[in-house]
Amino acid sequence: MQTRLDKWLEFLSIDESTADCLIGVAPLLEKHIDSLLDTVYEKILSNSATQEMFADLSSIERAKQAQRHHWIYFVLRANFGPEYLVAARRIGETHYRLGVDLRFYLGTYTLMTDLWNEIVLKHFRNDCLFLQKLLSAISRVTTVDMGMTTAVYYDSQSDALRELAHELNFALARAGEFRDNETGRHLVRMSKMCRALAKKIGMEDQWAEMLEIASPLHDVGKIGIPDNVLLKPGALLPDEIRLMRTHPSIGATIIPDYPAEVIKIARRVALTHHEKWDGTGYPSGLKKKEIPLEGRIAAICDVYDALVSARPYKEPWTSQKATHYIQERSGQDFDPDLVEAFLAILPEVHAIQIKYSDH
Repeated sequence: MQTRLDKWLEFLSIDESTADCLIGVAPLLEKHIDSLLDTVYEKILSNSATQEMFADLSSIERAKQAQRHHWIYFVLRANFGPEYLVAARRIGETHYRLGVDLRFYLGTYTLMTDLWNEIVLKHFRNDCLFLQKLLSAISRVTTVDMGMTTAVYYDSQSDALRELAHELNFALARAGEFRDNETGRHLVRMSKMCRALAKKIGMEDQWAEMLEIASPLHDVGKIGIPDNVLLKPGALLPDEIRLMRTHPSIGATIIPDYPAEVIKIARRVALTHHEKWDGTGYPSGLKKKEIPLEGRIAAICDVYDALVSARPYKEPWTSQKATHYIQERSGQDFDPDLVEAFLAILPEVHAIQIKYSDH
């Protein structure tokens, strides 16, 4: 958020001279703030939809006082420091939580700006040069404030959608997990490890986050495998092995072919997490970097956590034994560079195991 604000300030050339111009007329602006807010809230309360946001007169008064402080202390002093960021985020998040229509917010903000301009025009009409400078300063600081608050509003909306997508992914992924008698929090641990490994090799935060969201769907294709094969206690027959090995393709079919990158990552993980570095994996026999990066990452994290986790049919391996297995299979099953990176983040992996343990 700081970077976004810095770009706004640079683009609109808001500097000390802007602040000096506004601070010089601060007593005048403070003198009129209460009457301006009364006018704005009279407009707000004339709308039946917005009346419901205020429980009583005291809530209206609290809102006015908060706005008064925001305008006088931050906006009309060009005071866009760390405290402002906290205040702007709080306003945007509050508006989103209350369901304030963004168009209504922008409309009332524009009204407030118009009222400021009327006061300035009335008092400085005979000083054209200063008037022009002051109107420009007001325009620029209100643009920053309106832009930042609006951005937080959309950030809150995006966060909510991202959280929903994450939960839906886990719900679908657990359907495949339950079919396979998987228990506990394997999906959570595996996805957190995927993110940590992606970060270790230098992938951007956004990509690492998308991989965390997408990777739990790696085994969703097991939904399409019959119980007599999926849950068979003994060794599988050749035909059953061939059937079991269709679950990556089934998973890629279940996950929609949608242009959003997180969905594309989920499909690639589902399809390629059983491919092997030496080309002996399935379903396509891809080798080395023919295997998408997300598939190579998921393969290591899925196998490691499965090995160290208790299952109805096996005791958990120690971390040392599982790590040794991963190292042994480096260059055969797994990407050697990723194995090296995984070993480097073992302390973080162990922390994930503890935080999201099954007990």
